[in-house]
Amino acid sequence: MATTVTEVGLPSGRAIRRWTRRRGRARSGAPLSEFFGDVYTGVFAVVMATSIVISLSSDVARQGGTGPATLPGPGPGLQAEWLVMLPALAAVAAFTGVVVRLGPLALSGPEGVWWLPLAVERRTLLRPMAARWPAVGAVLGGVAGAAVAVATGSPAIVIVGSALLGAAFTVGLVIAAGMTQRAPATHRAIRVSADLTLAAVPVTGLAVALAGVPAPAPGPGLVTPAVVAAAVAVALAARWERGLDAVPGAHLRARGVVADEALVAVLSLDPRGLGRALAVREERSGRARSSSMSWLARVPRRARPAAALVTADALLLMRTPRHIAQVILSATLPGLALLAAKPSTVAVSATVLIGAYVAALAAADGARQAHMSPVLDSALPLSHSAVRLLRLVAPTVVMTGWMSAVTVMVGWRHGDLAGWVLLGLASAPVWAAAVVRAAYRPLPDFTGPQIDTPLGPLPPGGSAAMMQGPDVALVGASPWVVALLIGAVPPFVLVLQAVLAAAAIALTARPRRTVPPGRR
Repeated sequence: MATTVTEVGLPSGRAIRRWTRRRGRARSGAPLSEFFGDVYTGVFAVVMATSIVISLSSDVARQGGTGPATLPGPGPGLQAEWLVMLPALAAVAAFTGVVVRLGPLALSGPEGVWWLPLAVERRTLLRPMAARWPAVGAVLGGVAGAAVAVATGSPAIVIVGSALLGAAFTVGLVIAAGMTQRAPATHRAIRVSADLTLAAVPVTGLAVALAGVPAPAPGPGLVTPAVVAAAVAVALAARWERGLDAVPGAHLRARGVVADEALVAVLSLDPRGLGRALAVREERSGRARSSSMSWLARVPRRARPAAALVTADALLLMRTPRHIAQVILSATLPGLALLAAKPSTVAVSATVLIGAYVAALAAADGARQAHMSPVLDSALPLSHSAVRLLRLVAPTVVMTGWMSAVTVMVGWRHGDLAGWVLLGLASAPVWAAAVVRAAYRPLPDFTGPQIDTPLGPLPPGGSAAMMQGPDVALVGASPWVVALLIGAVPPFVLVLQAVLAAAAIALTARPRRTVPPGRR
């Protein structure tokens, strides 16, 4: 009979974690009051977020989806309940995709270096790490399920059953991802399925609105399936816990690297780094050949550097299917709001602005990559201003087509199709300038004195740097908000939009002046 490590006097995984936690707490210098303050802040944030979601769901159920102002014109009917069900499904799918990318079982760099070589039982060592994501999934799924039941006006017992079903379903997805972590093909299939489900949510909303499908209402019979699902989730959790010691250390380190990169990006207020961390691909590229770009030989010699830069951005977009899908699916967001039975002006404005920024981000990946690795920018004989102007070409072309499709839908509900199309074409450079400005924004400077905040120490000017890009989008989109509020496109709105577009291009093309450290 094999002898376990605890029988020969070696510490268990629980003892190692306890010792590490005790030594870390002794050297941190933080009093116990700060710990309770952090716990209070976290619990308060969860409670506030849950109450906001439930309150909004109650408003949807009570008002039937009617907002402060509604759009004129006939249109298909999308029941208000769908406006809660579809976002709830999208939230669960997005959460599952993030969990698969970050683990769900992972060890940070220091933990992997110090803990994995030890001769201890990994089952008790990894148990708290395995419980993190299922706990978050239980909260998210429970809130989503309760919101759906509240939106349909269900009784209290149904709300409890719906919350239990949502929590059990989400926890089951997380545990399934953990149990398949040692099988890369199955793990990747779960990630792809989550991404496809998230992408299918707006398409499903459009199909439901056009077909007039009524929203399903949960009934008392939901309680029994919820209890069964909870029992299944508990059984899966127990089985996963028994197999924790079989997960190879290489898998734990690889997922920990991605999680560490994502955490650093969040703490550094760097959304670009977070996107790069979550977009890590495990499979090899499927592209069989490279383009020779022989047509550049027919371009005049002086224009070849500019043509090469624009071509690089265009090829990067065409060779990234997820960015093309991002552009197409983002256009369904305002379409979904416009197809509601009583569309709210606030909802339409929000979906147009969010969808436009998301679509523009997909077309500016070249600029974001150039900020981290400016190989192409430095190799071409172009000035900084010329490079930024050329980086605007691809997102401007994409946003011109995107705005044309969206303004046709807006004009269908409001009338004056020509005016809305002109407004959309005039606003396309604004979104391109916003994402390119965001791509070239500087990273926060952590070398100087930090500012103490409830979220921890932050560098001076960190929030201002983070707003470079969104600030142009917010100011440049103001004519859109005015036009949607008044329901028309007067000439002064078109003139204002053209002026703001020119200002956004000029601001983005101006390179940032760097101050030497000795002169700060």
